[in-house]
Amino acid sequence: MITIEDIISYSKSHPSSGAEGGRQTVIGNDKIQFSIIGGSRGLYGDFIDTFEVAIFDTETGEFRTQFFHPEAGDDVIAYMEKKDVEDLVNKLIKNKDFQVR
Repeated sequence: MITIEDIISYSKSHPSSGAEGGRQTVIGNDKIQFSIIGGSRGLYGDFIDTFEVAIFDTETGEFRTQFFHPEAGDDVIAYMEKKDVEDLVNKLIKNKDFQVR
């Protein structure tokens, strides 16, 4: 099982110059990948209790967030609670199959 503690420990500095202090974890398998970000102004989450989550097709790079989480209503899920992030990631990625990118 992947935990929020794992997601936080795997994180790197957010690559955007406008998100100084922000963090990003990219985790996935051969089908989908998650971009989990937060912790800076302009990002939808504090990267402690809430997170901004996007889901992509690994092969094409296209957003798949709404396919897997239709209630998002957008390409990203804003201010997702940490328990909900864990549940979604673990539902879609089997622990043995994931890679940190």
